Amino acid sequence: MSETEGHFEKGRWVIDPAPAPGEEPTQAAPSVEERMQEASHSVRKAVNDVMNAGHHLLGTPDGHEHIQQAARKAGEDLERAINSWAESARRALQKE
Repeated sequence: MSETEGHFEKGRWVIDPAPAPGEEPTQAAPSVEERMQEASHSVRKAVNDVMNAGHHLLGTPDGHEHIQQAARKAGEDLERAINSWAESARRALQKE
């Protein structure tokens, strides 16, 4: 079966006419309604993806391990920042 350029119209496949020689096919810009629907779909998908990731993090051993590793790293980063600040303060006091 050969594939032909076309589209569905009222439930039937309609073959698109071939463009004239030297003429490039043009596509109509999406309407405001189409753009709004696409944006809405994208937002719904993003929210669902975030919710699924949250469920995975909270409901699986792998998720719990990931949370623990992230918490450990955050604690280490905080400790390094505090130590760096304390060292800077100590040096500033010694200069006085």
